[in-house]
Amino acid sequence: MKIMYVYLSLLSILLLAACSSDSEEQVQTSNNEEMRIISLIPSNTEIIAGLGEVKSLAGITTVDDYPEDLSEELTRLDTFALDEEAMIAADPTHIVSHESNHDANKDIIDRVASNTGADVLIVDDAQKIDEIYGTITDIGAFIGTEEEADQLNAELRKETKAIQDQYSSQSLDDKVLILISTTPDIYTAGRDTFIDDFLNTLNIGNVFEDVEGYPAVTSEEVIAREPETVISTLGIDNEELTNALNNISGLEGAPVTSEENQCTPDPNLISRPGPRFTEGLTAIAECVYE
Repeated sequence: MKIMYVYLSLLSILLLAACSSDSEEQVQTSNNEEMRIISLIPSNTEIIAGLGEVKSLAGITTVDDYPEDLSEELTRLDTFALDEEAMIAADPTHIVSHESNHDANKDIIDRVASNTGADVLIVDDAQKIDEIYGTITDIGAFIGTEEEADQLNAELRKETKAIQDQYSSQSLDDKVLILISTTPDIYTAGRDTFIDDFLNTLNIGNVFEDVEGYPAVTSEEVIAREPETVISTLGIDNEELTNALNNISGLEGAPVTSEENQCTPDPNLISRPGPRFTEGLTAIAECVYE
């Protein structure tokens, strides 16, 4: 009986030792495979944060400002002049690039990936709300957060439907002007743009829906289309917007120069194809319809 007891005791000790060894090996493996992500556009950074991996960020752009608690220790990169040495020093395992600026930075990104062994994902430019879901799915698959991506997409679809249902019985008689810039040229958003899809989702017409992309337009063209409401992406308040519009020849005193006909939402909410787009939808709907 005593021999059996000693045998069982020794067996227990060996099993505990084995479990401890396995545990140490798992921790070491986890540390060796720790993700270090470089994100090269703010909307992708917001998606990565929405997937619960803000802690895995190693580098972001100089214009990233959300989440608000982004670590000050993160490597900051200017996408117009990428610092190759800084990217290599960040020791990334994943680089999330973007269609809009990848070609200009391709050589640098390729060299960084070659030096660090990082995987690279090039995210397509989302021009419609539905395409944001695809971006979230792609990034989720890239960084191993597929379940979180599915959950985030489900939440965003639910929020979008709730907003549409809330305003489904409303429509705007007049079309609106989307204002991207006033100086030195007037730029607007036409069809096949992310912001235009916001308007379609909310049953709001776009005065420049017959043009594509983000064209420069003349003051005469704006005046001829007689917009009653303006949605600004300039990030300025109503007083500044009124002054900017009044400085456009022929628009002095037009309806869009009155504060009651102006929407000035946070431009990041209506221009970044990331998980905060539902906040942008709400901001535009409330301004136009309420």
